[in-house]
Amino acid sequence: MRPPPTVAEFLDLADQAIFEMDELAVCAEEDMDDEMADLVQTFRALSHQLRQLHDRVDRGTHQFADGEDLPFMGLVRRYRRVIPIYQIFDLLNQAHRQGIA
Repeated sequence: MRPPPTVAEFLDLADQAIFEMDELAVCAEEDMDDEMADLVQTFRALSHQLRQLHDRVDRGTHQFADGEDLPFMGLVRRYRRVIPIYQIFDLLNQAHRQGIA
């Protein structure tokens, strides 16, 4: 897969990531044990941060191509082993760092 080249494709990919993180949070809630309790909070936090990103991009206030990682990428990398959609986060981050058309 390649990073999204347009704002519309970026927003579509962000929507997909939000949906998937919400689903992961629901699944983790249903299989609640000590480790899963931490994951529910992590998945919900990532979903919230993705929504904020989506809103900024949609409003046109997000700064692309600043050369920095998205703020939530540290958390994503920390939990990479339990985030099956890590590649989507990576693509969003690449588009953010490099810019889009």
